[in-house]
Formats: sequence, structure tokens, C-alpha cells
Amino acid sequence: MTSPTILKTDSRGRITLPPQFKKESLFECISDNGCLVLYPVQTVRKFPKMDDLPTTTLDQKWQQEEKEINEDTRPPIMATTPESALKKLRKQL
Repeated sequence: MTSPTILKTDSRGRITLPPQFKKESLFECISDNGCLVLYPVQTVRKFPKMDDLPTTTLDQKWQQEEKEINEDTRPPIMATTPESALKKLRKQL
């Protein structure tokens, strides 16, 4: 975008995009010195590329704990307090 356009908001604070942006579905929004800059993008990337980071192996004890947690298939207990969760758990047993 060689020529920036200043967009004004309506009474509800909404911005109407220019016609060249209307067909775009995703935008990246960057704050630059108090101004919002919109860039059309194809995908959303929440995390930076981490291909160059070294890989590490977790401790065996940690791996075992993670395995036990991830293989747990018990149904969840919906409760508002820990006491009511314990009561529901006792009823199930």
C-alpha cells in the first residue's frame, strides 16, 4: 500500500473497509505509533517458527507422569466447589 487511507468510524465505532479489502477474509492488525495498520493475510500464525530451536528430551519421571495424565479416560465431574466435586465423586464410587 503506497498511499495510506485514513478510515473513519461510524457512530457505533465500526470501520467500513475500502472496496479493495472487502473480499479479504483475514487481516493482520499492527499498531504503529498509535495507528492501526491492516494487512490482508492468507493464514493466521499465532506462534513464531520454531524449527531452529534445539530439541530436548524430558526426564523419564516426567514422561511417565505425562503419559498417565494423557491416558486418563475418566469422565469429568462438573461442580462449582471442590467439596461438591468430592461428594459427586463419592456417589460415583
